[in-house]
Amino acid sequence: MNLVIEILTGTLFHIQVGKDITVADLKREIGNQENLPENRLILMLHAGGDFFMLNDDELPLAEHGVKDGSHFYLFFKLPHNNGENQDGDGDNINMNPKTPTSQGDSVPTTNK
Repeated sequence: MNLVIEILTGTLFHIQVGKDITVADLKREIGNQENLPENRLILMLHAGGDFFMLNDDELPLAEHGVKDGSHFYLFFKLPHNNGENQDGDGDNINMNPKTPTSQGDSVPTTNK
């Protein structure tokens, strides 16, 4: 089967797979072809005007109604770094930064 994969950037690519593969097999093939970490891939199938998340990696694609020409959207899970978020240089990133208020900042107040 020839499947169409679309990344959120709008980039499309095609992948050729057998009819009897599982969701995990498809993720592995995508990872190999596009040099992506398969353990971070999330697939959504677009079929008949509806969207379906493929959450069970062990299910065959055929059980989801996948056929030649099926269109998938590819998303990525955030990486896990033992509870810490890091950028590509290994620096910690604060995912919930607090905006400091300087003495010159004013905050409007209402009196009721």
